[in-house]
Amino acid sequence: MPRFSFTARAFALALGSLIAGGALAAEPIRLIVPTTAGGGTDGFFRMLAKDAEPHLGAPVVVVNVGGAGGSIGVTQMVRAAPDGNTIAGVWLGPVTVAPHTTPVSYTPKDYIAVAQLTSAPYVMCVQHDFAADDGKQLMQLLRKAPNRYTFGTDGAGGPGQLAAQRIFDRQDIHQRDIPYKGAGDTLLALLGGHIDMYVGSIPPVLPYVKSGKVKCLQLTSADKVAALPQATSLNELGLGEEQTLLWRGILAPRNTPPERVRALERAFTAAAQSAATRSFVEDAGEQIAIVTGDAFRAQIEREYAALGKVAEGLKLSSK
Repeated sequence: MPRFSFTARAFALALGSLIAGGALAAEPIRLIVPTTAGGGTDGFFRMLAKDAEPHLGAPVVVVNVGGAGGSIGVTQMVRAAPDGNTIAGVWLGPVTVAPHTTPVSYTPKDYIAVAQLTSAPYVMCVQHDFAADDGKQLMQLLRKAPNRYTFGTDGAGGPGQLAAQRIFDRQDIHQRDIPYKGAGDTLLALLGGHIDMYVGSIPPVLPYVKSGKVKCLQLTSADKVAALPQATSLNELGLGEEQTLLWRGILAPRNTPPERVRALERAFTAAAQSAATRSFVEDAGEQIAIVTGDAFRAQIEREYAALGKVAEGLKLSSK
């Protein structure tokens, strides 16, 4: 056999093996991001998609599908062909929150948890002259004066409200939640003196912490974070098991072939650790936090159950 023919055939066989094994995709990969364009989640997944392409050997096309707390986009993903060419880039909202507060057609059994990539706590912040200087003092103050204080969150039944209420339930705390459209509106309400406490993500409030206008007292994470070293962790309250994190990760439709799931996991976890993506995440006060496979699945199921219980207690359940 001529040497050229042998080489060409070997290359063709090797290429076919890569495609069959999921290292290369036969067509562009649709990454559904269940929110409108713009904002931290969309920006993160757009950067991640770019960094994942060399590892996948195919372009990754971000498709924004907003609405219903992200559940419309997740619904599209779970109904897609399970070939690994349609996946979703999500945060906890449409996965472990919306199913308890909004009628949805999916449960954790309807998708594969490929990989968590980042995480960050929600944070409870007050104006600089508030009569508490750490999380322990804050909890004592809130417990002693039921319904005296107001806390603003990202909408009724949103992740921030459930994360805060999960802690309050364990502390026998009863205060008034004021829902806003998002973290930006909640922060403006705090700065304007319309509410006593901001409950939301770290990035919007960080500049005001640095300027001394705001102090952040309590995290919803078990551990402390570098962005807010002065804030109290849940472990310091003895409540580490009540952790609720703002995480971002990749899901795939149920029945996606295992080899494709492994290829997606390898590509996106590698992309998350690229210099550009790591810098983007750290600038937002978050951290790279890789959790994959069965561990990610178990984490989602624990959070799904815990937040469902909180939603039911607040009479927010859609079931």
